[in-house]
Amino acid sequence: MTISPERLRHASESIASAGFQLSKDAFDFLGTMNETEFDDRIREMLQKANRISPKPLFITKEFCEGVPDPEPPITQSVAVTGPPASDIEPNIEVVADSAAKITSRGSLDSFVSYFRNRFERMSTILRQRQDVRGARSITDALEAPFNEKTKFIAMVMGKRERAGKIFLEVDDLENTATVLVLAEVDKNLYEVAQRLSLDQVICVEAVKAKNTLLMAKSIYLPDIPERKPAKATESVNVALISDIHFGSKMFLESTFERMILWLNGKVGSSQQVELAGRTKYVIIAGDVVDGVGIYPRQEEELAVPDIYEQYRLVARFIERIPEYMEVILIPGNHDATRQSLPQPPIPSQYAQPLYDARKIISLGNPSEVRLHGVDFLLYHGTSLNDVMASIPDMEIHCPEKAMEYLLKCRHLVPAYGMAASIAPEQEDSLVIENPPDVFHCGHIHVLGRRTYRGTLIINSGAWQEQTDYQRKLGLEPTPGILPIINLQTFQVHTIDFVSGEA
Repeated sequence: MTISPERLRHASESIASAGFQLSKDAFDFLGTMNETEFDDRIREMLQKANRISPKPLFITKEFCEGVPDPEPPITQSVAVTGPPASDIEPNIEVVADSAAKITSRGSLDSFVSYFRNRFERMSTILRQRQDVRGARSITDALEAPFNEKTKFIAMVMGKRERAGKIFLEVDDLENTATVLVLAEVDKNLYEVAQRLSLDQVICVEAVKAKNTLLMAKSIYLPDIPERKPAKATESVNVALISDIHFGSKMFLESTFERMILWLNGKVGSSQQVELAGRTKYVIIAGDVVDGVGIYPRQEEELAVPDIYEQYRLVARFIERIPEYMEVILIPGNHDATRQSLPQPPIPSQYAQPLYDARKIISLGNPSEVRLHGVDFLLYHGTSLNDVMASIPDMEIHCPEKAMEYLLKCRHLVPAYGMAASIAPEQEDSLVIENPPDVFHCGHIHVLGRRTYRGTLIINSGAWQEQTDYQRKLGLEPTPGILPIINLQTFQVHTIDFVSGEA
């Protein structure tokens, strides 16, 4: 007689309580066992698993079928050495912390200063392109003779599309004009125009038409240049985390617990333990907690409805990250800080338990850090939703495509006035001034990675199961998968703490 579903479920819960996870093939195998030997097999299996060091992340079918006891320990004295990363000196430089530039009071003058600063800084970036040098102003373009070629830098203020025509309303610091893009003339150029966002700064090469109309011939984006990334001179790993969402009923506590045990070298295969031993940095890209009142009826999905308690309890996990590892933290839209970008660090009023638990380098969102000479751009990613909603061919399950788009724009929030709120600071700290070697975001809850012009793009997924809101959007999260970067080789490893795949 095979095992009843109820009995199998209780056994699975007991195994999970012991700190292990059943693989699917192991679960199926246990379901086929004879009832008379089932309890003894479960007890024997757990005894053997607990004797192994480091403990396995997952109980497999082969393990259930019977594994030999581990070899007895060698009794002769052996010099004990710690993980390789414990002998590596931290090499951290905070290149830019947006929190240091927060001055906004929200006045009309602040908005004017903000957009002026954005235009000037983006114009400087554009003029670094060989094919943009010599670009002039809109006024110069409008004063050009009829049918003469001209080139100018402008900000996109409006976009209308109909019947194979796109009309771009553009301006600079002095004048405005209309740029016409025709699909029948240049299909590729038309597709470029379709992907432009409002408030994006571009260079346009055009032919002067009547009045204030200019016929587009080319459109140049700021973009990042093709280059080789900087690499560390020693083998050191960085683990990338985001969207823990502690306090949510969908928070994967046992999965996150296994990740913490892995960081301590206590679970995993020999290869996985080796990865942990070389991990020197843990970067958390926001949404440490689920927060309170972030979206309608959130209280129905909260296991911990108090924001202070959320930070106090998640600190119990964070404090167990090995002391020799450096933890870098930026906030997200669920954290207890202002929603408008740039965001200051999570204030101690809420997150003091985190800061008391261990040393944490707490920065604003976005920020730039340099680890062993490798430049990281850290951004939670709130504007990725706006990009996916407004730009053609973007897919919600491919956040890395939207992140690539931001690199092309050289701006983290190209469009003003959408879901990602921008505070009108004197200086636009959302401009991507320096092309990063690694661009790390979260927010979308889907693991994604790609390389674009030498920049390694990684969205680190989440540690929360699908919410009702995500279900309505058709978003399938990929929780519990940890990306780890080796800064010397730029090789990316992933460990799936849900399925056990590495």
